[in-house]
Amino acid sequence: MAKNLLFIGTPSILLYSNSIKNCFKILGFNVFEPEYIKFKDQNRIKKIFFRKSFLTNFFHRQNIAYIEAAKNFHPDYIFVINNSRINEEFLQYCNHKNLPIFMYCIDSIKWCDKALEYMHYYDEIFSYEPSDASIEFKPNKFIKFIPLGADGEIYRPTNIINKKYDLCFVGRLDNHRLNILESVAKYVYKNNLEFIVFTSIQLFHIPSIWLLPKIFIRRLKYNYKYPYLMKYIVNRPIIGKELVDLYNNTKICLNIHVATHPGMHTGPNPRTFELLACKTFEIIDYGHINKTKLKSSVDLIEFKTANDLIKKIDFYLKNSELREKISNQGYMACKQNYELINSVKEIIKFIK
Repeated sequence: MAKNLLFIGTPSILLYSNSIKNCFKILGFNVFEPEYIKFKDQNRIKKIFFRKSFLTNFFHRQNIAYIEAAKNFHPDYIFVINNSRINEEFLQYCNHKNLPIFMYCIDSIKWCDKALEYMHYYDEIFSYEPSDASIEFKPNKFIKFIPLGADGEIYRPTNIINKKYDLCFVGRLDNHRLNILESVAKYVYKNNLEFIVFTSIQLFHIPSIWLLPKIFIRRLKYNYKYPYLMKYIVNRPIIGKELVDLYNNTKICLNIHVATHPGMHTGPNPRTFELLACKTFEIIDYGHINKTKLKSSVDLIEFKTANDLIKKIDFYLKNSELREKISNQGYMACKQNYELINSVKEIIKFIK
């Protein structure tokens, strides 16, 4: 008999949450996802005086909705992504009713809102960050490292032969990424290559008049410090089919991990496997595949410095057959070991 799973995901534009939910359905669970209350933020004046009470009330209403969903659905298990909007009201209800509750952290648990504070309520916790495995969330119980594989229903090769771009990068821009990408952009410009960078950091889009001074100053700073990179930035998010098309239409896809808190980003980000699942040629910063079955220089290429990256870009752009061989090998390695449904199967071993 199929088990009932109450799935509490993340109400955002990112597709990971929905992909994980669909994997549970494919693997035979009856899945129910509760209502996510629409978050309408306060204006600037109210934020100054009423922020705490506003957020307390919002999370209270959301957790009441979670409790009602549990009462009506009668789940055998509860699965949570990133402690999404959860407070102690819902967690205490689950513990009181002896409902097994599990969490997967898409990022380090240290970045998941209130997750460290509430982790003792969970029966098992999984994370895609290897360093989280040292965290003891209950006596003699540690977080389990399970990489977030690629959703094969979304990320797949289209086998485009004549690719539009020589290079692409997708992601937010911290100082580490900015400095590397500026060096790459300078090389690209001088060699008349096709390069595109998608980022959602606010540079050109101004959602509020209040943000105009901040965005204007940021734009001046970027034009001064990163003049080459600014030529290639597309200032908006890119997801789903459009993202897959970009990967498939690019000769070399760059994967550079954030370095704001390097101790919290020691493993492979989801993009590592999404690129491989599209059979694209991936160059990744050094040291993030050590806890995986991926092999450097076989499945993908690692770089250590900006100069090292540029040398490898130059070499592999001139060696298309070798590039194709490595991208094919990376694709096979991903299909065998790092599809999302396999990640969910690993999780289920600890749930049942």
